[in-house]
Amino acid sequence: MVIARPAFSRAVPLMLLAGAILLLAVVLLSLRFANQTRQNSNDALDASGLNNRALLLFSLMQDAETSQRGYLITGEEKYLGPFKRAEALINLQFTSITGDMMKLGISDVTIDRLKRLVDEKLAEMRRTIALKTAGKDADASAVVRSDNGKLAMDEIRQIMTRIDAITHNISFQKGMSLDNAARWLLISIAGGAVLLIILVGGAVYLAIAHARQLEAASNALAEHNEMLEVRIGERTRFLKRANRELQSYSYIVGHDLRAPLVNIMGFTSELERAAGIFAGYMKKPPAARDALTEKAALEAVDVDIPEALGFIRSSMRRMDDLINEILRLARAGSRQLAGEHLDLAELLPETVANLQHRLDESGASIVLSPRLPHVVSDRLALQQIFSNLLDNALKYADPSRKALIHVSGMAMGGNAVIQVSDNGRGISERDLERIFELFRRSGPQDRPGEGIGLAHVRALVRRLGGDVTVQSVLGEGTTFTVTFAADIGSIKDGEET
Repeated sequence: MVIARPAFSRAVPLMLLAGAILLLAVVLLSLRFANQTRQNSNDALDASGLNNRALLLFSLMQDAETSQRGYLITGEEKYLGPFKRAEALINLQFTSITGDMMKLGISDVTIDRLKRLVDEKLAEMRRTIALKTAGKDADASAVVRSDNGKLAMDEIRQIMTRIDAITHNISFQKGMSLDNAARWLLISIAGGAVLLIILVGGAVYLAIAHARQLEAASNALAEHNEMLEVRIGERTRFLKRANRELQSYSYIVGHDLRAPLVNIMGFTSELERAAGIFAGYMKKPPAARDALTEKAALEAVDVDIPEALGFIRSSMRRMDDLINEILRLARAGSRQLAGEHLDLAELLPETVANLQHRLDESGASIVLSPRLPHVVSDRLALQQIFSNLLDNALKYADPSRKALIHVSGMAMGGNAVIQVSDNGRGISERDLERIFELFRRSGPQDRPGEGIGLAHVRALVRRLGGDVTVQSVLGEGTTFTVTFAADIGSIKDGEET
C-alpha cells in the first residue's frame, strides 16, 4: 500500500488530467456539431423561406393574369383590382428573394432571365389592358393570341419549378447533415462515456443533457420540415388544379366565343360580296343592264343579303348568350358566402316545390330521404346546386320509362354527403368528367341549355369546401355525389377553390 500510494497519487492527477482533456475534447466536439446543426438548420429554413416566397411571387403573377383575363372578357373595372395589387407587390417580392437566390447558388443568368420574363409578362398585361380600355378589343385579343404572354408564363413556371427542386434538394442535404452531426456526436459521447463516468460524472451528465437537446432540436426540425412539405404539397396541388382549370376555362371560352365570331366574319364577307354584285349592277347604265345581271342583283338583294344578315344576327345572339352565362358564373364565384343553420330536410322540399309544375307535366317523382343532415352553410348556394342537379335529372329523363329521382344524405366526419340518383338515359364513361367543363354537354344535343349548369355546381360546391363526383351507366341512370363542409366556418381562409 505504501508503495502503491505514490503510484496511485501520481495516477490520480494523470487520470484527472486525462479526464479533463477528454471532457474538453468532448465539449469542443459537441460545440462543433452544435454549430453545424445550427448552420444546417438555418440553411434549411432559408431554403424553405425562399421556396415560400417564390411560390408567392408566382401566385401574384397568376393573380395578375387572372385579373387581366377577367377585364379583357368583361371590360369591367372591378376586375382590375387584383392586377393592380399584384403589380404593386411583384417587384418588391422579386427584390426580396434575389439575395436568397444568389445565396443558394442560383445563377445570375437565371435570376436576370426570371426578371426579364416577369417584366415582359407585366408589360404584355399592361398593354392588353390599355388596349381594352381604349376600346381596341381586337388589338388586345391579337396581343393575347400571339402567345408571347403564355410562353413567358410557361418559362416562369419552369424556372419556379427549378427553384423548387433546388430548395427541396438543399433541405434534404441539410437534413442529412443534421443526422450525420447527431450520429457523430453520439459516437464521441459513447467513446468517452466509460472514462467520463469514472473520472468526471458531472461531465457525463452535461454531455447526455446536451445530446438530448440536440436530438430534440433534430426531431423538431424534422417535424417542421415534414409539415412544411405537406403544406407546400397541398399548395402546389391547389395551384396546379387552379392552373389546369384556368387554362381549360380560357380555351373553352375562346373556342366557343370564336365560333360565332367566325360565322359573323364569314357572312360579313358574303354580305360584302352580295352588296358588290348589287352595286355593280346599279353602276351600269340602264342600256347596259341585261337579264342575267339583273337576276343576280335581285338575288343578292332578296336572298343573299337577308340570309347573311339573319346568320349574323343569330351568331350575335349566340355570343350574347355565352357572355351572359360567363358573367353569371363569374358573379356566383365572387359572391360572399353567408353561413346559417339549415335543415336539408326542409331546404330540399322547397327546391322540389319550384319544380312541381314540370313534375306534374312529366309524371316524374322525386323521393327525399327523411334522414338528411343539418348543416351551417350558404342557403342560396345549396339551392342553386340542388336545383341544377334535379333540373338535369328531369331534363335528361329516359322517355321509355317514368322518371324516378332519389335524394339521400348523411353526415360524415366534418362533411355532409348528399347523393342525387336518377333512372335517366345515363352518361357515357368518356363524358363523366367532360360534363363539368364550361359549355360542354354529353350525349345527343336534344335538350335546351348552354352547358353551364354542372360547371356552376362544381364551382359552388368547391367554394363550400368540397367537391362533386358522378357515376353513371349509359341507359340505366346517373348518381351525383355532393360533398361539402358541414360547417362553412371550418373552411380556412384561402382554401375555397
